[in-house]
Amino acid sequence: MYLAYPCYNHFTKALTLLHAEEITLFRHLGLLPIRLRRSLQGKLVLLILLVAVIPLLSLGYVLYNKSSDTINEQFGRYGENTVSQLQVQIDSTLAQMKYTVEDILSYLLDPNFTVLHEEIPTTYLGFKEEQQLEQYIEAHKTLDTKGIFILTKSGYYYGERIANTNLVEESPWFGEERTGYLFSIYEPKQYSGTSNVPGEKVIGLLFRIHNQVGALEDARVLIEVKADKLLDMFQEYERDTGAFLNITDQGRVLYQTAKPYSKRDDDVVWTKQSEETDWKIEVRTPHRQFYQSSLLIRTFTFTAVSLSILLAFVLSYFSSVRFLSRIKKMKDSIRDVSLGRLNTRIIVDSEDEIGRLGRSFNHMVVQLQDLFGEVKRVERQKKEAELRALHHQINPHLLINTLASIQWKARIAGNSEVQMMILHLTKVLDGNLNYTRELVTLREELDVIHHYMNLQEYRFGHVFTYHIDTGDISLEEVRIPRMTLQPLVENIFFHAFEDGAGMIEIKVRRQGMGIRLSVCDDGKGMDPAAAGELLAEPGEETDGRKKRSIGIYNVDQRIKLHFGDRYGLDVESEPGKGTCIGIMLPKEET
Repeated sequence: MYLAYPCYNHFTKALTLLHAEEITLFRHLGLLPIRLRRSLQGKLVLLILLVAVIPLLSLGYVLYNKSSDTINEQFGRYGENTVSQLQVQIDSTLAQMKYTVEDILSYLLDPNFTVLHEEIPTTYLGFKEEQQLEQYIEAHKTLDTKGIFILTKSGYYYGERIANTNLVEESPWFGEERTGYLFSIYEPKQYSGTSNVPGEKVIGLLFRIHNQVGALEDARVLIEVKADKLLDMFQEYERDTGAFLNITDQGRVLYQTAKPYSKRDDDVVWTKQSEETDWKIEVRTPHRQFYQSSLLIRTFTFTAVSLSILLAFVLSYFSSVRFLSRIKKMKDSIRDVSLGRLNTRIIVDSEDEIGRLGRSFNHMVVQLQDLFGEVKRVERQKKEAELRALHHQINPHLLINTLASIQWKARIAGNSEVQMMILHLTKVLDGNLNYTRELVTLREELDVIHHYMNLQEYRFGHVFTYHIDTGDISLEEVRIPRMTLQPLVENIFFHAFEDGAGMIEIKVRRQGMGIRLSVCDDGKGMDPAAAGELLAEPGEETDGRKKRSIGIYNVDQRIKLHFGDRYGLDVESEPGKGTCIGIMLPKEET
């Protein structure tokens, strides 16, 4: 109980030091903002944000990558498929034109057919044959056919009469020496009248006839088909995909997107080679245009994640306000208690962990109040005991001084026996009534027993013997409560011996980490039940056995109060064989 008040001081100092160490620690964490380092709410909000942000960023990253990869893959397949469709459409148109040329050639190379004329017919039969050939040519025309012509090397031609063959021959592609079918996209200039549509473009097929004689020698078959549908398809594709289309024939540009564009290395390019001609189809999509969907997904993902993080921050901030306000109240209450305001209480309004912590805090404060009250009471009793001890110290001094005067009177009178009895009695009283020290050395305690034995010799004579065996024990290292052995020796003379006759032996030995004293006699002894009652707490009875046990019980309790419950007395006795009382004491550490 005497340590309660110092423990509380240590407790309050520990709280103060802990608070100071916490502030010092967070001040040295330079990685965090000052507001965050000093605010538990900031740490809690940061923790919630981390818990929310990491999954959000991870999920957003995975979703963005998966979505963009899927869309880019689908867009790539779509672009490749559309280019293939362009190729198929072009090849279909050109294949139809080739089929028409092949059909006309088969007709011209028929042996039953009259050879071509290289000039205007002069006979009715020639005119009729020419008319028959032109009717055959006309039969191959469709709604998209602009014109079909058979051109001889002399310049005479069969087909539409509105054509100007000179303008046809002026076209750059017309003079190419390549064999086989030659295709091109161009604006025809040989038409006149209603057939001449400014800006109109056609797909032309030119086939040169070889290895023939007569009018068929070096003759050419020319088919022109309106390119409106094909060009519309090109332009629609360009509008839908934002791509740039380029169609070439062995380096000669047949079609190119009208919108200017500079080629870049990161463009997405698809190329297709026509199966019918030497045309090469190149579709070039700008990098930004191709990945526009991915960029849009990235923007949406970033926006969604940012809004989610902002929402998490707002929710974490407002949800932590009430929670942290309760902790702040608890912190303020702990600070008030550390300053000595023990009337502080926390209002508990919940059943969660903080509520239970608040109840525990209130209970702790109540215990501190009770502890302070007990400390004050004990301190007050201690002061009263000290005053009483100072007061009682006067009477022993008066008694000892009086006995000293009597001793000198006996010495002057020459009565040496009385003088020695008073001397021994003075020593015993001086050792037992000295209130200045509660603990004395074992040597001092044995000196008092020696004087007490001398007094008993004057009383009973030389009918008893006593022996003290200290072995190799240093008596100065053993501390023992004052007036411990005398009550035990008194019990021997009053209860164990008959007329003081008998033997008393005191032994001191080491036992484990302590010291064991044995006070033994060869008196009449007692049964084990009676021996056990010697250490039992005395009751209110006044019979002889209870009175006898008070001294031994008090000695045992005093030792336990000084050194702990591990130390104290034990009694061994047997009727007719004496009694042995053991005393366990700690050894003083040097």
